[in-house]
Amino acid sequence: MLFGINLLPQEDRFYELINESGELSYSCVQLLKQLVAEECSERAFKLGRDIELAKSRAKTITHELTEKLCQTFITPLDREDIHALATGMYKIPKICEKTQERILAFQLKSSQNDFFKLTDNMAEAAEYLQFLVQHLKTLKDSQQVHDKSALLHNVESNTDELLSHLLVELFQKESDVKQVILRKDVYNLMESIVDRHRDMGNIILEIVLKHS
Repeated sequence: MLFGINLLPQEDRFYELINESGELSYSCVQLLKQLVAEECSERAFKLGRDIELAKSRAKTITHELTEKLCQTFITPLDREDIHALATGMYKIPKICEKTQERILAFQLKSSQNDFFKLTDNMAEAAEYLQFLVQHLKTLKDSQQVHDKSALLHNVESNTDELLSHLLVELFQKESDVKQVILRKDVYNLMESIVDRHRDMGNIILEIVLKHS
C-alpha cells in the first residue's frame, strides 16, 4: 500500500460487488413484477419498500466499486469498463424505484394487462442479463455472449413495439387525461428498464471481446 493505493489486484472483491449489483438489479425487476400483480395494498407497499431497500444497497455497492477503482492500482478489468458496469447496473434498481413510486402513489392497476405485458419483457431481459453478470469472470466464448446480447436486443425491440401498441390503446380507450399521463409515464419507465438491460448486454459483450 502506497499513499492509500493498493498495488495488488483485488479481483475477487470487484467481481463479488459486480455480482451483488447484478443480483439486486434482477431482484428489483422481480419485485416490480410482483407488485403490479398484487391486489392487496399492504403487500404492494411492502414490495415497494423492498425495491427501495434493494436500490439503496445497489447505491452503496456502486460507491464501493468507485472507491476501489480509486484505491486499487491493478484492476481485473479496464477501469472504464468497471465504472460502466457499476453505473449501468445501478440504473436498473433506480428506475424500478421510480416506477413503483408512481404505481403506489397513484394507485395504478394493470389495465388490459398493460403492466403485466411490460413486466414480462422486463423479467425476460433480467434473466439474460443475470446469466451474463454471473458468468462475467469465466466467459471466454464471445459467441455465447453475442447470443445473449442478441436476445436482449430482441426483447428491447419487442418492448418498443409493445409500447407503441399500448400507447395507441391508451389514447383510444382512456378518457381520463390524468390516467393517460400517469400510465404513459409508467409505460416509459418500464420500457427504459428494458433499455438499460440491453445497454448492459452491450457493455458486457465489449468487455468479453476485449479479453477473449
